[in-house]
Amino acid sequence: MRLYPHVLAFLLALFLFPIATNRISHLKDKDSFRNGTLRCVISLDDSDNSLDRYATGFNYEILKAFGESHSDSVSVTLGDGIGEYLDSVLLGELDILVIPVSGYKDTAGVSSFAMVDTSVTWVFKSDKHRSRELARWFAKFRGTAEYSGMVRRFSLKDGMISPYDELFKVNAKTIGWDWRLLAALAWSESKFRIQARSPKGALGIMQMMPVTADRFGVRDPLDPEENIAAGTRYLAFLKGMLSRYTEDPETLTWLMIAAYNSGGGRALQDLEGKERSAATAAYTEAVLNRYISFGGKAAPALLRPDSLGGIDPGYEETGDQEEEHDDNE
Repeated sequence: MRLYPHVLAFLLALFLFPIATNRISHLKDKDSFRNGTLRCVISLDDSDNSLDRYATGFNYEILKAFGESHSDSVSVTLGDGIGEYLDSVLLGELDILVIPVSGYKDTAGVSSFAMVDTSVTWVFKSDKHRSRELARWFAKFRGTAEYSGMVRRFSLKDGMISPYDELFKVNAKTIGWDWRLLAALAWSESKFRIQARSPKGALGIMQMMPVTADRFGVRDPLDPEENIAAGTRYLAFLKGMLSRYTEDPETLTWLMIAAYNSGGGRALQDLEGKERSAATAAYTEAVLNRYISFGGKAAPALLRPDSLGGIDPGYEETGDQEEEHDDNE
């Protein structure tokens, strides 16, 4: 008789356990932000002429932070437009779509969460669990030192040159450059926009072509840390190759900048006085003038007055030469 209570408790546990398990699983499934890979698309109009050219970079970092606390991994890609991506959100193929607030219209089946510090909204499939989780997370995240640091960097406070100054400082040391020179090269390539794309497919702050990016360890070309590090490793490669042809540090720096734009072979032709490229010379002059505007001190010999003389550091055409990168070095 004494066994009956134990048997009854055991049978009751067997009956209730599947119900409890299904309930937990059901609640987890409702919150898709916590399942597998967080799939995101950023589709913003933050071109060079817009007032907020760093909106893509800012939201990229917030998406990464959100995904790291809610998902196994995060996939962020660039989009062009809104309509087709809204369909993907409705079908559950896309978790978060980042678009301008001005471009969002109420749509059945989707919800939006406006980022209070920008004119941007995150769109996702309607679900009260997701809405509550996103709002709760962001309210907590805004109170962290990580978020306040992001706001400071992207607001360019305290005399900053770019949101990525610390990355330039760390990487410039590996090639013996003043970090402001590396920043000047990056500005000439992308104006510090992670979303910058060339007609031939170069992407990111350092405008890495796919083959070169893969060769120098880039997995996510939008990631500023990966992109800047890979661009610097490419410069180190060029430095090693070109240093065999000149012992003059100023000439070597000039050639490294030229080679980053047009390839090592063409830079050597310039060193030998053969087939000098006016576009490459203009690009190099623009980088060096931008370096001076950032507070650097370039030696007179670096400005190469025998090529094109002083170039306006804002010379627009030189910033569009990234498609000339030579992937066959």
